[in-house]
Amino acid sequence: MAAPLYQTRMSYFSFLRQHFGFLLFGFLMMGLSNFGQTFFISLYSAEIRAEFGLTNAGFGGLYSAMTLLSAFAMVYTGRFIDSWSLRRFSVLVLLALAGGCLIMGLTQHVVALGLALFMLRHFGQGLASHTGMTSAARAFSERRGQAVSLVQLGYASFEGFLPLLAVLVIAWLGWQQTWLLYAAIILLVAVPLQSVLVGFEPKPEASQAESESVKDANRGDVLRDRRFYMVLPLYLAPPFLLTGMFFHQVQLADARDWPIAALAAAFTLYALSKVVVSLLVGPMVDKYSALRLMPLGAIPLVLAFCLLVLPHDIFGVFTPFVYMGLIGINLGTAGPISGGLWPELFGTKHLGAIRSLTSPIVIMSTAAAPVLFGAAIDAGAGFDVLALAGVVFIIASALLAFLVPVDKLAR
Repeated sequence: MAAPLYQTRMSYFSFLRQHFGFLLFGFLMMGLSNFGQTFFISLYSAEIRAEFGLTNAGFGGLYSAMTLLSAFAMVYTGRFIDSWSLRRFSVLVLLALAGGCLIMGLTQHVVALGLALFMLRHFGQGLASHTGMTSAARAFSERRGQAVSLVQLGYASFEGFLPLLAVLVIAWLGWQQTWLLYAAIILLVAVPLQSVLVGFEPKPEASQAESESVKDANRGDVLRDRRFYMVLPLYLAPPFLLTGMFFHQVQLADARDWPIAALAAAFTLYALSKVVVSLLVGPMVDKYSALRLMPLGAIPLVLAFCLLVLPHDIFGVFTPFVYMGLIGINLGTAGPISGGLWPELFGTKHLGAIRSLTSPIVIMSTAAAPVLFGAAIDAGAGFDVLALAGVVFIIASALLAFLVPVDKLAR
């Protein structure tokens, strides 16, 4: 066991030394996407509702509407990463993200608030992360899994300190002034830095199999390819099911008699396992392919939901930690696998267009999850029933993905 771990560590170090500048570019794009992520914007929920006289439902409805509008717009805007230079595309994304922060910091009207939310969601959560993931997956073929694993750490790293920064700066400057500060940081620091780092973009690696088979696959080809529909259910399963569970996690804790403090503490294990497993799975994706690993990556989520199907907690007070740890393992595998899946199946020439097609599907599924889970709970379904339905869906989806032929992968 020690030898493979040592080899993985050395592999990452040599890869980092060789491509540090460009990997840092992707890392920072993923990190900057946090300005448009739900967990960050929700920190301002109370201030926004008070400022504009919105109810919880009113703000939630506006936020959901702007999120869905952002998802639909991304189908059009995300494809330009394929035809524009990466420097031009990334700088425009960051300038628009800074514009969203600026509008949020200056707005005095609910219409402008809606525009700010759309820009933060579209250019932050949507296109900034799209840029980081697409550029990493496109630039590397033989070490794509490692590249995606390293770039994704940007999201987790910024997620660790941005909430604390927001709380401190709100207390110091006031809630709207913090958004002006974010705009200044993006304009004065992020834009110039990323403009330099993008210059380290390597020439895209292309394997012989890719050059001979799937490099020209475009959106039309994808939508006509049965493999897309065979892997899509399993691709959507973790974000859809976990969004529903996380959104109703307080009710879950009550139903299972878990102390809220224990569930909150379990998120630390969740975050740690997600990062560690992501780094371990990256080289495995490069060695075995994302498609082959995809059904196996579903096993931890099945086990996590099986804990909720059982009438009693078999691990006692540690059950919340086991539950969240298994979810972290699942998401740790899902990151490198999702980053490598579409390039393997359809190549990299139109990767931006393909990812800008699949990302909105994920966003729409996560927007629907809280509503559907809430309706099921209101109708009397317990979390054991929801978990059992999730297990059945995951297993069926994994079997369908397992049947996808692997003889035409772009390796």
